[in-house]
Amino acid sequence: MIKMKRVDQKKQHIFEIALRELTGANPKLAEALKKDHIDLDTLTDIEVIELFWATELFPIYADRSPHTRRAYKQDLEFVLSFVMTSTEGLKRLTVLDIHRYLFYVNKQYAPRTAQRKNNMLKRLLSYLHINNYHLHNLAFHVKNQKRPEPLRREVDFEEIERIAESFRHTVKRAQKKELMELRNETIGYLLLTTGMRASELLTVKFSDVKRNQHTFYLEVKGKRDKWRRIPLTEKASHLINRLQTLMMIEEEDSQFIAFSMKKTGDAMTYEALRLMTHKAVEVVAADNSNPPQWFRRAYITKLLVDGIPLIEVMQFVGHVSINTTNGYLQSLNQLSNLSNADLPFE
Repeated sequence: MIKMKRVDQKKQHIFEIALRELTGANPKLAEALKKDHIDLDTLTDIEVIELFWATELFPIYADRSPHTRRAYKQDLEFVLSFVMTSTEGLKRLTVLDIHRYLFYVNKQYAPRTAQRKNNMLKRLLSYLHINNYHLHNLAFHVKNQKRPEPLRREVDFEEIERIAESFRHTVKRAQKKELMELRNETIGYLLLTTGMRASELLTVKFSDVKRNQHTFYLEVKGKRDKWRRIPLTEKASHLINRLQTLMMIEEEDSQFIAFSMKKTGDAMTYEALRLMTHKAVEVVAADNSNPPQWFRRAYITKLLVDGIPLIEVMQFVGHVSINTTNGYLQSLNQLSNLSNADLPFE
């Protein structure tokens, strides 16, 4: 009984934070919640969206990474923008409006992104129906349209290795330049040789580097809080050791390998890593639209090219579903120039 009470208190605390941070403590929103049901009819479209985020979404995504929360918030803002510019408002949404939304999303975005944005609209429509804002549940009309996923850019392993090596050349500032160059070089090399997700790399601490009788390795927590071990090459462990030593000399205090120079003690943000990757790409005059995920994709592809069994690759890189890993294998069947590729690292 006491445990249930604590859970309810935690939910209430999260809800209060959501209202304060995301709705600005709007008195109309507080009033809408005082009755035995949520009364949306007195609110504007923007206020309805704010209340939906605070009561329905924020408690679910509060414990997720900032990157994930930002993505879902952008999806909700996208829905609001469509409603305000292309319809007569939330209250007067029609089936035709839903189909126009689906057509626009499917035309503009890749299948996975489109599915995420469609799911956001579906959840919002269900919320509006449950709270008596819509007589009928329009969520039934939200369906993911089928569209062939475009082929990804072919991976050139020599090019990706050059990009990883160019991470150290993205430093422009003079202060602690040697330290920043070494940090960037370490980040680039880890992206290249471990197959970690960018979000995983940003959470790796020096204390996560372990050693057994055979080799150095990283203990990484991936999706669904699953831990896995990632072997480190000799060069990777050398770079990490050099970085930690130089940080002590420069009196830079952080437990993170990808440490931030702006906020002492914190890891750098995903956006900072993305910009660093793009700058490294520009150094080698390649396609500057590739995110940090490109390194992980190249790494997984190379494992499959080398004949590593699908289930082993799935476990090694931390995929939740084997279907995700199999998608890389299907793409490989369409490429003919990778069979003789050399590993871009040790």
